[in-house]
Amino acid sequence: MNSKNPNFSKNDIIFNNKYIIKKFIDSGGTSTVYKCIDNETGLPRAAKFFENIPLNSFEREVNIMKKISEINSPSLMKCYESGIAFLTQNGESVKKMYCILEYGEHGSLFDAVLKTKNGFSEDVTKYIFSQILKGVEDLHKNGICHGDIKLENILLFGDNYEIKLCDFGFSKIFIDENYKKKKLDEFKGTSQYAAPELFKGKKYEGDQIDIFSLGASLFVLLTKKNAFKKATKDNNTSELVNILYSLIKHKYYQIYWTILENNYDVKSLSDNFKKLFLKMVAYNPKERPTIEQIKQDEWLKDVINATPEQIMNLKNKMISEIENQQA
Repeated sequence: MNSKNPNFSKNDIIFNNKYIIKKFIDSGGTSTVYKCIDNETGLPRAAKFFENIPLNSFEREVNIMKKISEINSPSLMKCYESGIAFLTQNGESVKKMYCILEYGEHGSLFDAVLKTKNGFSEDVTKYIFSQILKGVEDLHKNGICHGDIKLENILLFGDNYEIKLCDFGFSKIFIDENYKKKKLDEFKGTSQYAAPELFKGKKYEGDQIDIFSLGASLFVLLTKKNAFKKATKDNNTSELVNILYSLIKHKYYQIYWTILENNYDVKSLSDNFKKLFLKMVAYNPKERPTIEQIKQDEWLKDVINATPEQIMNLKNKMISEIENQQA
């Protein structure tokens, strides 16, 4: 029991003499995330604890998150505080590197798409994707690439299911001190969403790899399936799944769609969707569209130009598809 915080009980797991740890959310290679309650405000938060990570790597991620918080974008998850503090349980305390983040009570878009039968409807997918674009656009305008865009790293917040990007552990600055784009050379990410240039071990442009990952994520939103296993050559070419991206690379588009529809039971997709998707996951990064070009694309422009009432209707339809459909 802490005299300064009378709401603590002896069984509580206390962090930083302020937060009560409530439940496990997720874990990765270097971090674990828990739901916690801010004892001063009563508000839920996410506590991200870092383990098996050098201090300089932790400081790098914290600095990126501070820059992102300064953007003050409603489409990017906020970081409230970070540092090193004590986690106390049963009278024993251990030091933890940590960040306190917004809590996405509805989980990730990946969790949401799993609840659908075969992906979101096309108009709802357009709405969701337009909201994701806002966050990526805010990052890119400030010279930051996300580096690991996927549905697992996009969360749903609040009663209105606000869509926000999270997990900036692989984010990087791709603008130099002269405000010119610079090449990056570090590969960290998720193979099903990673651009082909990342597998070559050569320098790449941060905004272009984000566009590729956006395309791969968009496909999952609409179909509940991955568009390909990996955007690189695979030694085991006997499996059909391993040649899918090769067909995109060589622009054998008709064969690609035929295989997906006949062998992977991918639902019928509009021609405009197919055109945009293929541009975003182009093998040559210079052929990929910018965020602005995506917003002007024929497939998306009706949502980009929608009225506030139309946007609200689409949001309500999204919530309905999440809550009412069962896989």
